[in-house]
Amino acid sequence: MRTALFVLLACACFTVAEPARADDAKAEAAGRALFDEGVALMNANRFPEACPKLEASLDKFPGIGTRGKLAECYEKAGRLASAWVTYKDVARLAAASGDATREKVASDRATAIEPKLAYLTVVAPSVEIPGLVVKRNGRTIERLGAPAPVDAGLVVVEASAPGRKAFTTQVLAASGQTSNVDLPPLEAAQPAKAAPTTSAGTTATADYDANAVRTSESTWQKPVGFVMGGAGLVALVAGGFVGLSAKSSYDDAFDTGRCDRATLACDAEGQKTTEDARTTATTATILAGTGGALLLGGVLLYLTAPRARPPSAIRVTPSVAPGHAGIIVGGAL
Repeated sequence: MRTALFVLLACACFTVAEPARADDAKAEAAGRALFDEGVALMNANRFPEACPKLEASLDKFPGIGTRGKLAECYEKAGRLASAWVTYKDVARLAAASGDATREKVASDRATAIEPKLAYLTVVAPSVEIPGLVVKRNGRTIERLGAPAPVDAGLVVVEASAPGRKAFTTQVLAASGQTSNVDLPPLEAAQPAKAAPTTSAGTTATADYDANAVRTSESTWQKPVGFVMGGAGLVALVAGGFVGLSAKSSYDDAFDTGRCDRATLACDAEGQKTTEDARTTATTATILAGTGGALLLGGVLLYLTAPRARPPSAIRVTPSVAPGHAGIIVGGAL
């Protein structure tokens, strides 16, 4: 019985351990592939692209060799603070494992770049703020008031706290220099204003103002449409009368013999009569075109007057020129 139980437990442990070893093998293979890609990019002097590959490799399968290569990549990419911190980690891990050679190389490189580091000191607000969280380039700062090494370049500092307005600033950190950021007392956040409620307890919305706008629109749009349509109808009738008068004068010049219908030749008086008739006909055309435009505009204004929907913005512009008349309608129906 004991032998059978031992065998059963051994099989169970083997069954559990086997998938774990397979996952570790996959992670190691992925880490090595990323490491090789990062090293290849470093050899091509493409350090900004190489460092993320080595970071991903370290996440997949951490190792002191990958960490050392990442520190070298940071240094060659100009990210000296990141390189310094990573070299320090390599030296510490090498000392713990008894690798004196690797420890000395990492320590020497960290010491060499230390004078070139940029530092940033974030000073706490003058008053204590409960729940204050301060971040530097997205990472929480655990200790305020102490200079910390940062990669040279633009550094974003954010401060936030419950019930307070967030504060954000940027500072340009320079190699070999220390920059300071003094955090102001964060202002209290304004409480959200409650929407007014009606006597029935429901929240009042902007429908009241919208209805007022719609009412305002309809009070002018329909009357203006009537006026425009009436004016257009009058202009159309006037254009018709003027046009008939022009035709009558033109025909009279031929009927009285002052112009010849076959050759269209006219004497002086007939020439003047036909020219006056043509001018009058042009006026009739303009009157008729303008009247049609006004009539159409009036109809459009009347038909598009808002009823139970948001107001329409309709622009109706008559377009009149000698021998031409029309209407330009614009806006949203």
